[in-house]
Amino acid sequence: MSARSEFLAVLRAGLRGAPAREVDEVIADYTAHFDEGTAAGRSDAEIAAALGDPLALAEELRTEQRIADWEAAPSIRSGWQVVASAAARGVGASALLLIAAPLLLLSLLVVLAILVCVGGGIWFLFAGASLELPGGVGVALLGGAGLIAAGVAIAALATLAARRLVDALGRYFRLHHPLLPRGRRAGLSI
Repeated sequence: MSARSEFLAVLRAGLRGAPAREVDEVIADYTAHFDEGTAAGRSDAEIAAALGDPLALAEELRTEQRIADWEAAPSIRSGWQVVASAAARGVGASALLLIAAPLLLLSLLVVLAILVCVGGGIWFLFAGASLELPGGVGVALLGGAGLIAAGVAIAALATLAARRLVDALGRYFRLHHPLLPRGRRAGLSI
């Protein structure tokens, strides 16, 4: 088996699960790279070595598509797919320890704060009048509504911060793509 056919077979296997038409487009792009290299007098082995690991390339293309999906329609699912792709690729394993672990702890604390605010607000709405606060029922209703509003505000700010974080990951991947050839950036529906 030649280096060209082996490279393309491994790349095709790495893209398994993507629509056949899009996999064929990617394979055609890399076949063109081999044709151009051969025309320039390079061997298939040299071209394959220059293109790098086809499995890593397939994962890079999948990550690129997940970033494009996030940018087209940001959602919790697409955001987690970008983060999971970063983790699966081993991008910054130490960064995951030094950044992701504290962020995970912070997100757990934010969720706890939201639950405390909303739960406390609901409790205050129904049981606040029995506390005999100065101002009576009005203070209990306003206090409960204020706590619920604080929980909603914390949730909104946490959502905005998470979006910024995922956008930053997307920009990082767009700037650091040593495996992607210049003519190909996205287009897989993974």
